[in-house]
Amino acid sequence: MTRVNSPEVSIITPTANRHAFLPALARCVMRQTAAWEWLVHDDSPEPCRFMQALAAADSRVRYFHDSTRRLSIGTKRNALISEARAPIIAHFDDDDFYAPHYLADMLRLMREQDARLIKLSEFYVYAPGAGFFGYMDLNAKTGTHFMLTGARVEVVEFHEKKQIGEDFIMFYGFSYVYDKDLARACPFDDVSLYEDEYFVRKVIAQEGKVIAVDDRGASCLHLVHPASTSRCFSRYTMPLFLMPRLFPGYEGYPENQTSQMTASGETFNQGAQ
Repeated sequence: MTRVNSPEVSIITPTANRHAFLPALARCVMRQTAAWEWLVHDDSPEPCRFMQALAAADSRVRYFHDSTRRLSIGTKRNALISEARAPIIAHFDDDDFYAPHYLADMLRLMREQDARLIKLSEFYVYAPGAGFFGYMDLNAKTGTHFMLTGARVEVVEFHEKKQIGEDFIMFYGFSYVYDKDLARACPFDDVSLYEDEYFVRKVIAQEGKVIAVDDRGASCLHLVHPASTSRCFSRYTMPLFLMPRLFPGYEGYPENQTSQMTASGETFNQGAQ
């Protein structure tokens, strides 16, 4: 059994009815070069056999399954944070791809800039249903953007009178890395939509130093699929042949996942924002 006594960062993943995604996410976690532990809260009707076996084999992985009641994503995050052993918390959403250097780079930048929370302001985005690969720049308030809503792509023109919100850059919680003490002072609301936005607003109100960084080093691939509840506005479109070059470890989107979620009655997305 693999053990870690003093993890540098606690990775947290709230999930439900998304078992098909978890093996790929586990590979992302296992490849991280920072010292980590991984905590997963799953309230699917049945436990994930893969996660049960992984937790039994590796003490760095703790899998919490409870089918007695459905919890909001915010409540799941709070529960996982309360179990965390490391001083730093990192969000890994169950349907995104994180390259091996992702956590190490985020932690280094967080230390260098003495920040309490770090997130990505620019990142690569992939919509498998639409066959769209792009780069999202939350700093770009105007210009041509590609609005992604699962299987659809629409071109949207933003201008001086129609801009993306000034504070839009702080949302998208899939890339949050922050002090555990900060999460204790600013717990997540008991909601399953916009819980990341409400959280970061409280952090900013407390005047905790928050930084947003670009992802020119291709450390994260954010997925947008039919179960995603929030739209993405990609600033750039990129040729698909570049995706395997930039993200050689990405193994693809589970094609049967959408039908599984529809059959389960899932009405909100536990991962992608």
